[in-house]
Amino acid sequence: MNTIPEALDSSLISALGDDVQCHERAAGQPPLFIEPKGGALLDRDRFRAWTRRVKPALEQLIVRHGGIVLRGFPTPETEDFADIVEQFPPFQDGYVGGRAPRLQISGRVMESTRLDAGVRLGVHSEMAYRRHYPGRIAFFSRLTAPVGGETTIADARQFVEGIGPELVEKIAAIGIRSALSYGPKSDTVESSYEDQDRYGWNHAFGTEDPAEVEARCASRGLQPLWHDDGSLTVFATLEPFLNHPVTGTKLYRSGLHRDHTAMAVLNPEMRKNQKYPTGMFLANGQRLSNEEVDHINAVCDRFTYSWPWRNGDVMILDNLQVWHGRNPYEGRRDVQVALLD
Repeated sequence: MNTIPEALDSSLISALGDDVQCHERAAGQPPLFIEPKGGALLDRDRFRAWTRRVKPALEQLIVRHGGIVLRGFPTPETEDFADIVEQFPPFQDGYVGGRAPRLQISGRVMESTRLDAGVRLGVHSEMAYRRHYPGRIAFFSRLTAPVGGETTIADARQFVEGIGPELVEKIAAIGIRSALSYGPKSDTVESSYEDQDRYGWNHAFGTEDPAEVEARCASRGLQPLWHDDGSLTVFATLEPFLNHPVTGTKLYRSGLHRDHTAMAVLNPEMRKNQKYPTGMFLANGQRLSNEEVDHINAVCDRFTYSWPWRNGDVMILDNLQVWHGRNPYEGRRDVQVALLD
């Protein structure tokens, strides 16, 4: 029988059957690692049948633990990841106007990002700059970098308490606005970007027609602003806190604390010359104080961690409860993603 740590939900773990074993890195810390026990699920067909049989339990475990990692199963290629992804409902809004420079690989599977290997991507909730967001996000490490490149995660369930009631009340009362900048229309997607603001708007919005960009913005509650050099800034009014649809827990969902720290260091000269620099701001036009920004960043850092990844690892996160990022890396790396509801 499964050996179930006391902190884990025994009924859900038992529903996975006797051919797997589960563990956490630390009690109560996401994600839940699920690995084969014995050789039964090392057969690809049996593994795929197992994922379909236990999917209801997997979905509950994603909520319960903030995410799961399927490790050691026969998932070496994109088609194996795609088979898992196809069992979950897609995020219907897709990646229109998405921030990360990425291309579609196959079906619903995309590149993780073309952000330069030397850039550390801070933890964030996927598409926190949009009103509509994927409920879950899946990752697949097809090729793990030889040095660095770990997908970092942060337990966002701890953020509201860590930020503290006074600052939470201030941010919630004022609300937030986001500004995202895109580069002018470009012929190709570059192999890597040191700054995401250079990503051409035509690739981000999937159209060469500015009028269609404006229509897609309008349907998503976004306000586009075109610049003389052909670049684009898109604005949105957002709620910085929301209640999880299943657990009811109040969660922080914002990049407000990053607007003049992590965002600015990528290309300070470019930011200085932008009329509307990329970032999130209080809805009244003011910024948080440096002390408030430092405090929220310290809270995020306190609950952020990583571990060595392995080829074939598949991770599915609850996008509200657990944020993700990326460490810089050296060598080749192939991590793929899919947006799920």
